[in-house]
Amino acid sequence: MQEANSGDVLAQHELGLRYLLGEGMTADTTKAVYWLSKAANQKLPSAMYNYAILLINGWGVDWDPFSAFKFFKGAAKAGMIQAQYVVGILYTDNLIVKRDLNYAFYWVKKSADEGYEPAEDVVVQIEPRTSPSIVDSISKIEEENDFDLEKHIKPEHKSNLTSPVDLVFIEFDSIGDTITSITDSMLITDLDKIGIDSLLIKMNVDSITSLTLLVSPENVEKLLELAQSGSPEAQTIIGRLHEKGIYFSNDLIAAAAYYFRALRIDSQKARYLLWQLSKSPGFLGRVESNAKNYDAEAMFVWYALNSVNYDNQLVIDDAINLLQKSANDNYIPAMIELGLNYYTGRYTLEDKLEGLQYWEDAASMGSTEAKVRIITASLYSNTELENPESIFDELINASENGSLLAQVGLAHCYQNGIGTPPSKGETVNYYRVASQRGSQYAYRELQKLYDEIRPDETEFSIN
Repeated sequence: MQEANSGDVLAQHELGLRYLLGEGMTADTTKAVYWLSKAANQKLPSAMYNYAILLINGWGVDWDPFSAFKFFKGAAKAGMIQAQYVVGILYTDNLIVKRDLNYAFYWVKKSADEGYEPAEDVVVQIEPRTSPSIVDSISKIEEENDFDLEKHIKPEHKSNLTSPVDLVFIEFDSIGDTITSITDSMLITDLDKIGIDSLLIKMNVDSITSLTLLVSPENVEKLLELAQSGSPEAQTIIGRLHEKGIYFSNDLIAAAAYYFRALRIDSQKARYLLWQLSKSPGFLGRVESNAKNYDAEAMFVWYALNSVNYDNQLVIDDAINLLQKSANDNYIPAMIELGLNYYTGRYTLEDKLEGLQYWEDAASMGSTEAKVRIITASLYSNTELENPESIFDELINASENGSLLAQVGLAHCYQNGIGTPPSKGETVNYYRVASQRGSQYAYRELQKLYDEIRPDETEFSIN
């Protein structure tokens, strides 16, 4: 404390971390922010990085992603590999700064070249979409304006370029263009996006790259639970297992049903896999044949294929008729889909009460996804909520069981103070996670939040 008060930057940073973590003193986020900001403004790279994390998440300080970017970039220019990676990632999401994959590649590659493992994975994905000549010009510009370590940091402090506290930065993957293949590893990695650390540890996901190795009875049981709750990642994996005949018997119609369910929750990988499946020899004929024999799952899939224009044999009224028959057979995915059509007025006349009734029927049969849809519908209605605290708790539980829709609902709760005190940081956090998982609605809401406080500076213009 004496050294920090005398202006020693390392002591200020250390004191800030101790207040943040409650090490040797009572945790105090306000004091942590005070001391970390002091050290960050003295341009200590690790302090700039940690303070930026607080700013971008709104932890103990007003949410300010734009100031966070400046601190991240300062730490990146100083050579901090974690910050270089973060700056690169922030050039991919088109929220703080305009999306520029050449700048993203420049910063992520600097981090990867120093052995930072997350950067090594991402740089391979970005490189094919960059221009070597543009990246080279960026390199010259950035090196001309490089951070002067000698000016800001004493020689004996240069080694302090890594953060001693493992705060989580919620990253975005670079926004893909055209998917050309889906690997087991990609599907397994997507489980990390759900945001349930205990799930990854329990399933030992970090050490598995093959679906064949993933499918222990315990893991499959958990995946089915996640899928039933509305996890597009789990739904896609279960679909793939059915398609490949791994753990389950080979069943392309069941695979298509799971892919469509995930597609409805904005999974682009599931969309691609369903399209591929629709092109496989004999598949459409098998779906049609089974549907005409009143198989509820096949009727649902035939409707699904026509609704996304992967099969154009049916007019939409006939497709809806198939969906209705499937729902009448108590096939839960069909009940959820038909409820969605009625609630939104897509393919049917809008009838919110009818839509809610289908979801309530599905929920009574044990569908967590249907229950979450009922809850989120109530959040966006103009009626007063009877028990907002209970709604909030149910969304928390559903989110912890993998529901993407519940995460979007929680963002709305934090944004509007429904069942919980309002929090801009938590609002952004939940929208960010949901966006990373594929929710286009969450991403649009996130854009609005950034635009509300966007500084009038050229660096942050994304138009």
